[in-house]
Amino acid sequence: MSFIALLILGLLMLNKIKSDKFSKLRSIIQNYGSAVVAYSGGIDSTLLSYVTHHILAQKSLMITVKSEFITDQELKEALELAEKYGFNHTILNLNVLDNVAVTKNDPQRCKYCKELIFGQITELAKQKGYQYIFDGSNVDDISDYRPGFEAIKKLGVKSPFIEAGFTKSDIRNLAKTLELPIWNKPALACLASRIPYETTITQQNLQQVEQAESCLNELGYSGFRVRHHGKIARIELNQSDIESFIAKHSNEINIKLKKLGYNYVCLDLEGYRTGSLNEFAGK
Repeated sequence: MSFIALLILGLLMLNKIKSDKFSKLRSIIQNYGSAVVAYSGGIDSTLLSYVTHHILAQKSLMITVKSEFITDQELKEALELAEKYGFNHTILNLNVLDNVAVTKNDPQRCKYCKELIFGQITELAKQKGYQYIFDGSNVDDISDYRPGFEAIKKLGVKSPFIEAGFTKSDIRNLAKTLELPIWNKPALACLASRIPYETTITQQNLQQVEQAESCLNELGYSGFRVRHHGKIARIELNQSDIESFIAKHSNEINIKLKKLGYNYVCLDLEGYRTGSLNEFAGK
């Protein structure tokens, strides 16, 4: 299907939606005139990219940052969606492990990383003539420990979902209405979020985590994390998956993760929760 045909089809779908929040979101995006969207392929940035693309068309650009903190699979999925919907899209290559402030991994790591990433995105946006930078933060994100959020605000990055009052649930519902295949996709987080604060981030421990999570992905699990505690791998699964995992896959995963270099493989009985390593960030 041609770019114009895709654009018209998307606009027809957008015009069918009757919602005060969505009307506000459309107005906000329209009023910015031109924008770059930080696009990772997760549900938030994909929906924002989709809506922005259909409102601003060629006055929008989606930028995906390729770094050591994003998995090969996540990058592949982001590129496939960008092509499917005809986004004006480019990749920004960035070596985040060259930044000592990031790799030392103190509780402000996300702040330093966001400054690095969005600083580069801002420079690229200026070079290409785009006025604003969008990110996919929503109102639920404000309550979590997110030092990176304040960093991007200082850089002038705009968060249309927050301005329009969108929660994560609102985003999923809108994505479902628009028939986006990622509407129920589990939340993404960079690989660095698996490494406890004050543990130096290296290519080796990032690869360990990526390979460990790939083992669980291959068995059909989703919405989980493998947290890296040196020689210990702590697995967080959805509560509904824990009983089945113990019965069917615990021995297999124990063997596979030990082959990756872990001495102990543990299952967190609290299950998966967003930002579990932030629970003790200020303590």
